Amino acid sequence: MEKLEKYPKLHLIHQNFQNTLEPDIQELLYLELERTKLLKKIKPGQKVLITVGSRGIQCLAALISSLVQTIKDLGAMPSILPSMGSHGGGTPSGQIDVLNHLGLTESILGAPIHKELESIEVGEALGCPVYADRIVFEVDHIILANRIKKHTEFIGTIESGLIKMAVVGLGRIAGAEAMHQLAVKSTYENAIREMGRVLLEKLPILGGIAILEDKRNITAKIEAIPAKQLFAREVELLKEAKQHHAQLPFDQMDILLVDEIGKDISGAGFDTKVIGRIRNIYEKECEWPKITRIVLRDLSKKTGGNALGLGLADYVHERVVKKMDPEITAINCITAVAPEKARIPITLSSDRKALEASFRSIGPWEPDTVRMAWIISTSELERLAVSPALAEEARRQGLGVSHHAFSFPFDINGELSGLREIINSFDKKQ
Repeated sequence: MEKLEKYPKLHLIHQNFQNTLEPDIQELLYLELERTKLLKKIKPGQKVLITVGSRGIQCLAALISSLVQTIKDLGAMPSILPSMGSHGGGTPSGQIDVLNHLGLTESILGAPIHKELESIEVGEALGCPVYADRIVFEVDHIILANRIKKHTEFIGTIESGLIKMAVVGLGRIAGAEAMHQLAVKSTYENAIREMGRVLLEKLPILGGIAILEDKRNITAKIEAIPAKQLFAREVELLKEAKQHHAQLPFDQMDILLVDEIGKDISGAGFDTKVIGRIRNIYEKECEWPKITRIVLRDLSKKTGGNALGLGLADYVHERVVKKMDPEITAINCITAVAPEKARIPITLSSDRKALEASFRSIGPWEPDTVRMAWIISTSELERLAVSPALAEEARRQGLGVSHHAFSFPFDINGELSGLREIINSFDKKQ
């Protein structure tokens, strides 16, 4: 094993993302609903179904609760559909638990959460069945709500957003499985587009509420979109969202140390566009960044044992595997036709051993030349720790770099403190 003294010291760097003020979600929503008249067809006594997914969207509770109240003010009856494909084990109770973990409870949202799950076939796209939960035929209107962002499994003109929410969200686990099966034959984008067209034609979808976030995951924009405009607007909004997508500031790295992954962080645990690894055998791979070894330390608390994405790492701490719920992870991976994402990498008993293994498998290196970065997660990229070589590159980019460098803070058991804790400690000293 390499001697610890040889390892590079680390600098904290700051990407200086633009400071977006927290918006008034209720006011933004109200203005959009007035502008588009999206709810004008809703009559007193009618039932309105709202999709709510499993991602950690910063404004989601405020947005959905405001939408619920607006619908109630019209004299209608809103309800919530857990809309997350196979997440939560693909079961009704599991998906409600996911919402609860995200703080999306009935009391907070102000509406009942649909507690059953029965997907039925509503049509066909490219020879593949299209599904929706039976509840869609018991309501008068459907409103899709989701964030527009890059998708973790493919590169296209539409990726993760409202159309996907219709296909996977309204379709529940059967819809998710059918979409992924069709993607193998016809690509993700074609599958989502064709199945989405069927659902928009067959179901009483009023439209959607699109959310865009900035690089700090703060709401940058809310847009209400009538159903007839969904496909065209989603293409434009994805272009806009990509401009706000946070990235690592380096195109090539020897080692990336990651504190945690989870379904609340990204659909694939890691944001694949951040680490440059999609590893989908039937879609185009990312060109950048190129990272030789990825070391994963933990699962997020809110992922509920779903370890989808650990297969994208090269080495993992054994706590990742111990916290993994094999059944929930398997269901998600099988449904998503992504067994690669749950392959268990080399598992080591401490952070020290995992890092030692990664340094031993990158070729010859020296402390002043090795290109290593440490991040909290792929959704928190404004602050990170880097080796001297990357610190110097960050300075050339005009990024903030700490003058103080620190050694890996291993305890007597070879475990590290989380990077967030280190950053907070550093900030208190400033």
